Amino acid sequence: MSSYRDPVYDPNAWEQPGRPMRPFNWVQWTGVAFVGLAIVAYFYAAAATFGWVPKLRFQPMMAGLPLLLIGLALVNSRREPGTIVGSEQLAKNRRVLLITVLVCAAILGAATLIEFLGA
Repeated sequence: MSSYRDPVYDPNAWEQPGRPMRPFNWVQWTGVAFVGLAIVAYFYAAAATFGWVPKLRFQPMMAGLPLLLIGLALVNSRREPGTIVGSEQLAKNRRVLLITVLVCAAILGAATLIEFLGA
């Protein structure tokens, strides 16, 4: 990594990490278990809101957040090396981004017309 005093310093030159390494080791499987417990806590909180199960003294939603964060950190503890993005991929990404922005602008424009014209 170069420092900011180098003439070729690029502050945006960092390596994008790859996906989590497979096969999972025991640490990553522990993270999967934590994420599963967080999902169960969220479903229990939703069921308690609808009155399907009794409410607990503590908030399952608040108990699920730390489990989710720890689980995600454990799953992402081993990652594959990043892939170098070429100029072709960057051009493709820009084109997709432009199309997405145009579609969103058209939808927003249509919604604005419908709102103000009272259709």
